[in-house]
Amino acid sequence: MLFQYGTKEHDVMGIFLISIAHASSHFYHLVVPSLFPWLMPAFGLNFVQAGALMTTFFVISALGQSASGFLVDRYGPKVGLYLGLSLLAASAFVLGFSQNIVMLFCASALAGAGNSVFHPTDYSLMNYNIENKRLGHAFAWHNITGNIGWAICPLFMVTLAEHYGWRLAAFSASSVAITVLIIELLFAKVFSRDQRGDTTSVKSEKEKSSFGFLSEPSVWFCFFFFFFTSGAFGVLQSFSQTIFKHAYGLDITGASAALTGYLLGCGFGSFCGGFLTNQKKLSSDKVVGISLAFAAAMSILLASQLLTGYWAVVLMSLMGYGVGIANPSRDLMIREATIKKLSMRSIGRVYGFTYCGMDCGQSLSPVVFGPILDAGLFSFALFGVAVLQTCAIFTALQVGGSNRKAQMARQVQA
Repeated sequence: MLFQYGTKEHDVMGIFLISIAHASSHFYHLVVPSLFPWLMPAFGLNFVQAGALMTTFFVISALGQSASGFLVDRYGPKVGLYLGLSLLAASAFVLGFSQNIVMLFCASALAGAGNSVFHPTDYSLMNYNIENKRLGHAFAWHNITGNIGWAICPLFMVTLAEHYGWRLAAFSASSVAITVLIIELLFAKVFSRDQRGDTTSVKSEKEKSSFGFLSEPSVWFCFFFFFFTSGAFGVLQSFSQTIFKHAYGLDITGASAALTGYLLGCGFGSFCGGFLTNQKKLSSDKVVGISLAFAAAMSILLASQLLTGYWAVVLMSLMGYGVGIANPSRDLMIREATIKKLSMRSIGRVYGFTYCGMDCGQSLSPVVFGPILDAGLFSFALFGVAVLQTCAIFTALQVGGSNRKAQMARQVQA
Protein backbone atom coordinates (compact mmCIF):
# COMPACT_ATOMS: atom_id res chain seq x y z
CA MET A 1 0.00 0.00 0.00
CA LEU A 2 1.38 3.41 -1.00
CA PHE A 3 2.10 5.67 2.00
CA GLN A 4 1.29 2.97 4.56
CA TYR A 5 0.63 4.30 8.06
CA GLY A 6 3.64 4.10 10.36
CA THR A 7 6.26 4.41 7.61
CA LYS A 8 8.55 7.39 7.15
CA GLU A 9 7.18 7.95 3.64
CA HIS A 10 3.65 8.17 5.00
CA ASP A 11 4.64 10.70 7.66
CA VAL A 12 6.60 12.85 5.22
CA MET A 13 3.64 12.94 2.85
CA GLY A 14 1.27 13.71 5.71
CA ILE A 15 3.48 16.58 6.89
CA PHE A 16 3.62 17.93 3.34
CA LEU A 17 -0.17 17.85 2.91
CA ILE A 18 -0.81 19.56 6.24
CA SER A 19 1.93 22.12 5.64
CA ILE A 20 0.64 23.30 2.26
CA ALA A 21 -2.85 23.64 3.72
CA HIS A 22 -1.52 25.73 6.59
CA ALA A 23 0.56 27.86 4.21
CA SER A 24 -2.57 28.58 2.18
CA SER A 25 -4.49 29.70 5.29
CA HIS A 26 -1.71 32.17 6.17
CA PHE A 27 -1.62 33.32 2.55
CA TYR A 28 -5.25 34.43 2.87
CA HIS A 29 -4.46 36.44 6.03
CA LEU A 30 -2.83 39.01 3.75
CA VAL A 31 -4.89 38.86 0.55
CA VAL A 32 -7.09 41.83 1.49
CA PRO A 33 -4.43 44.03 3.18
CA SER A 34 -2.03 43.45 0.28
CA LEU A 35 -4.63 45.10 -1.99
CA PHE A 36 -5.31 48.11 0.28
CA PRO A 37 -3.42 50.51 -2.07
CA TRP A 38 -6.01 49.62 -4.75
CA LEU A 39 -9.10 48.90 -2.64
CA MET A 40 -8.99 52.11 -0.60
CA PRO A 41 -9.18 54.53 -3.55
CA ALA A 42 -11.52 52.24 -5.51
CA PHE A 43 -14.11 52.14 -2.70
CA GLY A 44 -13.26 55.43 -0.94
CA LEU A 45 -12.14 53.68 2.24
CA ASN A 46 -10.39 55.47 5.09
CA PHE A 47 -7.90 53.73 7.38
CA VAL A 48 -10.55 52.96 10.00
CA GLN A 49 -12.73 51.19 7.43
CA ALA A 50 -9.74 49.34 5.98
CA GLY A 51 -8.72 48.24 9.47
CA ALA A 52 -12.28 47.10 10.15
CA LEU A 53 -11.96 44.62 7.27
CA MET A 54 -9.10 42.91 9.10
CA THR A 55 -10.90 43.11 12.44
CA THR A 56 -13.80 41.29 10.78
CA PHE A 57 -11.41 38.59 9.56
CA PHE A 58 -9.91 37.97 13.02
CA VAL A 59 -13.21 38.18 14.94
CA ILE A 60 -14.88 35.64 12.63
CA SER A 61 -11.77 33.46 12.77
CA ALA A 62 -11.66 33.58 16.58
CA LEU A 63 -15.34 32.70 16.97
CA GLY A 64 -15.21 30.06 14.26
CA GLN A 65 -12.05 28.44 15.59
CA SER A 66 -13.73 27.26 18.79
CA ALA A 67 -16.82 26.08 16.91
CA SER A 68 -14.78 24.25 14.28
CA GLY A 69 -13.10 22.21 17.01
CA PHE A 70 -16.47 20.58 17.73
CA LEU A 71 -17.02 20.01 14.00
CA VAL A 72 -13.63 18.30 13.71
CA ASP A 73 -14.21 16.04 16.72
CA ARG A 74 -17.65 14.99 15.49
CA TYR A 75 -17.32 14.72 11.72
CA GLY A 76 -13.57 14.27 11.30
CA PRO A 77 -10.74 16.69 10.45
CA LYS A 78 -10.80 16.03 6.70
CA VAL A 79 -14.29 17.57 6.49
CA GLY A 80 -12.91 20.67 8.19
CA LEU A 81 -9.91 20.78 5.86
CA TYR A 82 -12.01 20.64 2.69
CA LEU A 83 -14.53 23.15 4.04
CA GLY A 84 -11.80 25.60 5.05
CA LEU A 85 -10.10 25.52 1.66
CA SER A 86 -13.44 25.94 -0.12
CA LEU A 87 -14.33 28.98 1.99
CA LEU A 88 -10.92 30.57 1.33
CA ALA A 89 -11.36 30.14 -2.43
CA ALA A 90 -14.89 31.57 -2.18
CA SER A 91 -13.61 34.61 -0.27
CA ALA A 92 -11.23 35.48 -3.11
CA PHE A 93 -14.01 35.16 -5.68
CA VAL A 94 -16.29 37.47 -3.66
CA LEU A 95 -13.43 39.94 -3.31
CA GLY A 96 -12.85 39.93 -7.08
CA PHE A 97 -16.55 40.53 -7.78
CA SER A 98 -16.95 43.22 -5.08
CA GLN A 99 -18.92 46.28 -6.10
CA ASN A 100 -19.34 47.91 -2.69
CA ILE A 101 -17.99 47.89 0.84
CA VAL A 102 -20.55 45.30 1.99
CA MET A 103 -19.10 42.76 -0.43
CA LEU A 104 -15.61 43.56 0.87
CA PHE A 105 -16.75 42.73 4.39
CA CYS A 106 -18.36 39.52 3.10
CA ALA A 107 -15.03 38.54 1.53
CA SER A 108 -13.19 39.19 4.80
CA ALA A 109 -15.81 37.25 6.78
CA LEU A 110 -15.57 34.25 4.42
CA ALA A 111 -11.77 34.29 4.67
CA GLY A 112 -12.01 34.43 8.47
CA ALA A 113 -14.45 31.51 8.50
CA GLY A 114 -12.16 29.51 6.22
CA ASN A 115 -9.12 30.31 8.33
CA SER A 116 -10.88 29.24 11.53
CA VAL A 117 -10.86 25.51 10.78
CA PHE A 118 -7.17 24.99 10.15
CA HIS A 119 -5.68 24.73 13.63
CA PRO A 120 -8.14 22.15 15.04
CA THR A 121 -8.07 20.34 11.69
CA ASP A 122 -4.30 20.35 11.21
CA TYR A 123 -3.45 19.31 14.75
CA SER A 124 -6.07 16.57 14.79
CA LEU A 125 -4.63 15.16 11.54
CA MET A 126 -1.07 15.36 12.82
CA ASN A 127 -1.77 13.84 16.23
CA TYR A 128 -3.66 10.89 14.77
CA ASN A 129 -1.67 10.24 11.60
CA ILE A 130 1.97 11.14 12.33
CA GLU A 131 4.18 8.87 14.43
CA ASN A 132 5.10 10.35 17.83
CA LYS A 133 8.82 10.40 17.02
CA ARG A 134 8.15 12.70 14.06
CA LEU A 135 5.44 14.87 15.62
CA GLY A 136 7.90 17.55 16.67
CA HIS A 137 9.10 17.91 13.09
CA ALA A 138 5.50 17.99 11.88
CA PHE A 139 4.73 20.83 14.30
CA ALA A 140 7.91 22.63 13.18
CA TRP A 141 7.07 22.47 9.47
CA HIS A 142 3.51 23.50 10.25
CA ASN A 143 4.87 26.74 11.72
CA ILE A 144 7.51 27.27 9.04
CA THR A 145 5.06 26.94 6.15
CA GLY A 146 2.66 29.35 7.84
CA ASN A 147 5.40 31.98 7.65
CA ILE A 148 6.06 31.03 4.02
CA GLY A 149 2.39 31.69 3.23
CA TRP A 150 2.71 35.16 4.79
CA ALA A 151 5.88 35.84 2.82
CA ILE A 152 4.51 34.77 -0.57
CA CYS A 153 1.16 36.57 -0.48
CA PRO A 154 2.20 40.26 -0.70
CA LEU A 155 4.60 39.57 -3.57
CA PHE A 156 1.98 37.47 -5.40
CA MET A 157 -0.88 39.92 -4.94
CA VAL A 158 1.01 43.17 -5.52
CA THR A 159 2.76 41.88 -8.66
CA LEU A 160 -0.52 40.78 -10.24
CA ALA A 161 -2.39 43.91 -9.16
CA GLU A 162 0.29 46.18 -10.61
CA HIS A 163 0.25 44.46 -14.00
CA TYR A 164 -3.33 43.22 -14.37
CA GLY A 165 -5.45 45.03 -11.79
CA TRP A 166 -6.66 44.15 -8.32
CA ARG A 167 -9.69 42.15 -9.48
CA LEU A 168 -7.63 39.68 -11.46
CA ALA A 169 -5.21 39.45 -8.52
CA ALA A 170 -8.14 38.52 -6.27
CA PHE A 171 -9.43 35.90 -8.70
CA SER A 172 -5.91 34.50 -9.03
CA ALA A 173 -5.68 34.17 -5.25
CA SER A 174 -8.55 31.70 -5.36
CA SER A 175 -6.34 29.36 -7.40
CA VAL A 176 -4.10 28.86 -4.36
CA ALA A 177 -6.83 27.26 -2.23
CA ILE A 178 -8.31 25.37 -5.19
CA THR A 179 -4.93 23.86 -6.11
CA VAL A 180 -4.28 22.78 -2.52
CA LEU A 181 -7.81 21.35 -2.24
CA ILE A 182 -7.26 19.20 -5.35
CA ILE A 183 -3.98 17.87 -3.94
CA GLU A 184 -5.63 17.09 -0.58
CA LEU A 185 -8.43 15.17 -2.31
CA LEU A 186 -6.00 13.19 -4.46
CA PHE A 187 -4.08 12.02 -1.38
CA ALA A 188 -7.02 11.82 1.04
CA LYS A 189 -6.16 8.22 2.02
CA VAL A 190 -2.97 9.40 3.73
CA PHE A 191 -5.18 10.64 6.57
CA SER A 192 -6.96 7.41 7.44
CA ARG A 193 -7.20 7.92 11.21
CA ASP A 194 -9.16 10.41 13.31
CA GLN A 195 -11.24 10.74 16.48
CA ARG A 196 -14.25 8.90 15.10
CA GLY A 197 -12.37 5.60 14.80
CA ASP A 198 -10.49 5.99 18.07
CA THR A 199 -11.21 2.99 20.30
CA THR A 200 -8.14 3.48 22.51
CA SER A 201 -9.09 6.77 24.17
CA VAL A 202 -11.61 6.57 27.01
CA LYS A 203 -13.69 9.65 27.68
CA SER A 204 -12.86 11.37 30.95
CA GLU A 205 -15.56 12.75 33.25
CA LYS A 206 -14.93 16.24 31.89
CA GLU A 207 -15.57 15.06 28.34
CA LYS A 208 -19.02 13.65 28.99
CA SER A 209 -20.30 17.20 28.54
CA SER A 210 -19.51 18.92 25.24
CA PHE A 211 -18.06 21.91 27.09
CA GLY A 212 -16.59 19.95 29.99
CA PHE A 213 -13.05 20.52 28.70
CA LEU A 214 -13.43 24.22 29.61
CA SER A 215 -13.38 23.30 33.31
CA GLU A 216 -9.76 22.13 32.92
CA PRO A 217 -7.38 24.94 34.03
CA SER A 218 -4.63 23.79 31.64
CA VAL A 219 -6.89 24.55 28.67
CA TRP A 220 -7.26 28.13 29.86
CA PHE A 221 -3.54 28.50 30.51
CA CYS A 222 -2.92 27.35 26.92
CA PHE A 223 -5.50 29.86 25.70
CA PHE A 224 -3.77 32.73 27.50
CA PHE A 225 -0.38 31.50 26.32
CA PHE A 226 -1.50 32.11 22.75
CA PHE A 227 -3.19 35.36 23.76
CA PHE A 228 0.07 36.78 25.14
CA THR A 229 2.43 35.48 22.43
CA SER A 230 0.19 36.57 19.55
CA GLY A 231 -0.40 39.91 21.26
CA ALA A 232 3.36 40.45 21.25
CA PHE A 233 3.59 39.44 17.59
CA GLY A 234 0.62 41.66 16.73
CA VAL A 235 2.56 44.70 17.96
CA LEU A 236 5.55 43.81 15.78
CA GLN A 237 3.46 42.89 12.73
CA SER A 238 1.35 46.05 12.86
CA PHE A 239 3.79 48.69 14.09
CA SER A 240 7.39 47.52 13.61
CA GLN A 241 7.95 49.87 10.66
CA THR A 242 6.74 52.86 12.69
CA ILE A 243 8.67 51.81 15.80
CA PHE A 244 12.02 51.34 14.07
CA LYS A 245 11.60 54.45 11.95
CA HIS A 246 11.24 56.67 15.03
CA ALA A 247 13.22 54.77 17.67
CA TYR A 248 16.11 53.62 15.46
CA GLY A 249 16.02 56.13 12.62
CA LEU A 250 15.64 53.45 9.94
CA ASP A 251 14.09 54.12 6.56
CA ILE A 252 11.15 52.05 5.33
CA THR A 253 13.48 49.44 3.81
CA GLY A 254 15.46 48.99 7.02
CA ALA A 255 12.34 48.91 9.18
CA SER A 256 10.78 46.29 6.89
CA ALA A 257 14.01 44.27 7.05
CA ALA A 258 13.63 44.11 10.83
CA LEU A 259 10.23 42.42 10.55
CA THR A 260 11.52 40.16 7.77
CA GLY A 261 14.44 39.21 10.02
CA TYR A 262 12.00 38.29 12.78
CA LEU A 263 9.97 36.06 10.46
CA LEU A 264 13.07 34.36 9.02
CA GLY A 265 14.49 33.87 12.51
CA CYS A 266 11.18 32.41 13.63
CA GLY A 267 11.16 29.97 10.72
CA PHE A 268 14.72 28.81 11.35
CA GLY A 269 14.01 28.57 15.08
CA SER A 270 10.98 26.37 14.42
CA PHE A 271 13.12 24.07 12.27
CA CYS A 272 15.67 23.73 15.09
CA GLY A 273 12.95 23.44 17.71
CA GLY A 274 11.55 20.35 16.01
CA PHE A 275 14.68 18.43 17.02
CA LEU A 276 14.33 19.51 20.66
CA THR A 277 10.99 17.75 21.00
CA ASN A 278 12.71 14.35 20.96
CA GLN A 279 15.21 15.08 23.74
CA LYS A 280 14.43 13.96 27.29
CA LYS A 281 16.42 16.41 29.42
CA LEU A 282 13.99 19.31 29.24
CA SER A 283 10.20 19.09 29.30
CA SER A 284 8.19 20.92 26.64
CA ASP A 285 7.17 23.75 28.97
CA LYS A 286 10.78 24.35 30.04
CA VAL A 287 11.94 24.54 26.42
CA VAL A 288 9.16 27.07 25.82
CA GLY A 289 10.07 29.02 28.96
CA ILE A 290 13.79 29.26 28.18
CA SER A 291 13.20 30.15 24.53
CA LEU A 292 10.69 32.89 25.32
CA ALA A 293 12.92 34.24 28.08
CA PHE A 294 15.62 34.69 25.44
CA ALA A 295 13.10 36.39 23.13
CA ALA A 296 11.96 38.71 25.94
CA ALA A 297 15.60 39.61 26.65
CA MET A 298 16.00 40.63 23.01
CA SER A 299 12.84 42.77 23.32
CA ILE A 300 14.28 44.53 26.35
CA LEU A 301 17.60 45.07 24.60
CA LEU A 302 15.74 46.57 21.63
CA ALA A 303 13.72 48.84 23.89
CA SER A 304 16.83 50.01 25.76
CA GLN A 305 18.39 51.22 22.48
CA LEU A 306 21.86 50.32 23.73
CA LEU A 307 22.51 49.12 20.18
CA THR A 308 21.16 51.41 17.49
CA GLY A 309 20.67 51.54 13.73
CA TYR A 310 20.63 48.25 11.86
CA TRP A 311 21.24 46.34 15.09
CA ALA A 312 17.44 46.34 15.17
CA VAL A 313 17.46 43.81 12.33
CA VAL A 314 19.88 41.54 14.20
CA LEU A 315 17.99 41.73 17.49
CA MET A 316 14.64 41.17 15.81
CA SER A 317 16.07 38.10 14.03
CA LEU A 318 17.31 36.73 17.37
CA MET A 319 13.95 37.43 18.99
CA GLY A 320 12.21 35.54 16.19
CA TYR A 321 14.66 32.67 16.61
CA GLY A 322 13.74 32.38 20.30
CA VAL A 323 10.02 32.42 19.56
CA GLY A 324 10.50 29.90 16.75
CA ILE A 325 12.36 27.39 18.92
CA ALA A 326 9.44 27.46 21.35
CA ASN A 327 6.77 26.73 18.73
CA PRO A 328 7.07 22.92 18.25
CA SER A 329 7.42 22.36 22.02
CA ARG A 330 4.42 24.65 22.54
CA ASP A 331 2.23 22.44 20.34
CA LEU A 332 3.56 19.30 22.03
CA MET A 333 2.78 20.88 25.41
CA ILE A 334 -0.87 21.33 24.40
CA ARG A 335 -1.01 17.73 23.19
CA GLU A 336 0.37 16.48 26.52
CA ALA A 337 -2.14 18.58 28.44
CA THR A 338 -5.01 17.15 26.38
CA ILE A 339 -3.96 13.53 26.75
CA LYS A 340 -3.11 13.68 30.45
CA LYS A 341 -6.16 15.68 31.55
CA LEU A 342 -8.77 14.72 28.94
CA SER A 343 -8.23 12.33 26.03
CA MET A 344 -7.35 12.38 22.34
CA ARG A 345 -11.07 12.48 21.55
CA SER A 346 -11.06 16.17 22.56
CA ILE A 347 -8.01 17.16 20.53
CA GLY A 348 -10.00 19.24 18.01
CA ARG A 349 -11.92 21.18 20.65
CA VAL A 350 -8.83 21.85 22.74
CA TYR A 351 -6.68 23.07 19.85
CA GLY A 352 -9.60 25.04 18.44
CA PHE A 353 -10.27 26.86 21.70
CA THR A 354 -6.66 27.46 22.71
CA TYR A 355 -5.71 28.78 19.28
CA CYS A 356 -8.70 31.11 19.53
CA GLY A 357 -6.47 32.98 21.98
CA MET A 358 -4.13 33.71 19.07
CA ASP A 359 -6.81 35.57 17.11
CA CYS A 360 -7.94 37.42 20.24
CA GLY A 361 -4.44 38.60 21.12
CA GLN A 362 -3.57 39.60 17.57
CA SER A 363 -6.77 41.58 17.11
CA LEU A 364 -6.57 43.42 20.45
CA SER A 365 -2.88 44.35 20.59
CA PRO A 366 -3.07 47.07 17.89
CA VAL A 367 -5.96 48.67 19.78
CA VAL A 368 -4.04 48.59 23.09
CA PHE A 369 -0.67 49.70 21.73
CA GLY A 370 -1.95 52.23 19.18
CA PRO A 371 -2.44 54.99 21.81
CA ILE A 372 1.04 54.29 23.20
CA LEU A 373 2.54 54.95 19.77
CA ASP A 374 0.31 57.99 19.26
CA ALA A 375 1.90 59.36 22.43
CA GLY A 376 5.36 58.89 20.89
CA LEU A 377 6.41 56.13 23.33
CA PHE A 378 7.98 53.90 20.70
CA SER A 379 10.54 52.17 22.94
CA PHE A 380 7.84 51.60 25.56
CA ALA A 381 5.94 49.48 23.03
CA LEU A 382 8.97 47.16 22.79
CA PHE A 383 9.02 46.84 26.59
CA GLY A 384 5.35 45.88 26.25
CA VAL A 385 6.33 43.07 23.88
CA ALA A 386 8.75 41.77 26.53
CA VAL A 387 6.03 41.91 29.20
CA LEU A 388 3.62 39.90 27.04
CA GLN A 389 6.29 37.29 26.29
CA THR A 390 7.09 37.03 30.01
CA CYS A 391 3.40 36.48 30.81
CA ALA A 392 3.42 33.68 28.23
CA ILE A 393 6.34 32.02 30.07
CA PHE A 394 4.26 31.94 33.26
CA THR A 395 1.30 30.27 31.52
CA ALA A 396 3.57 27.67 29.87
CA LEU A 397 5.15 26.71 33.21
CA GLN A 398 1.68 26.41 34.74
CA VAL A 399 0.65 23.97 32.01
CA GLY A 400 3.85 21.96 32.43
CA GLY A 401 3.50 21.78 36.20
CA SER A 402 -0.11 20.67 35.86
CA ASN A 403 0.90 17.99 33.34
CA ARG A 404 3.54 16.58 35.71
CA LYS A 405 1.07 16.48 38.61
CA ALA A 406 -1.43 14.59 36.44
CA GLN A 407 1.29 12.13 35.40
CA MET A 408 2.30 11.52 39.03
CA ALA A 409 -1.34 11.01 40.04
CA ARG A 410 -1.78 8.36 37.32
CA GLN A 411 1.38 6.58 38.43
CA VAL A 412 0.14 6.49 42.04
CA GLN A 413 -3.23 5.11 40.93
CA ALA A 414 -1.51 2.47 38.83
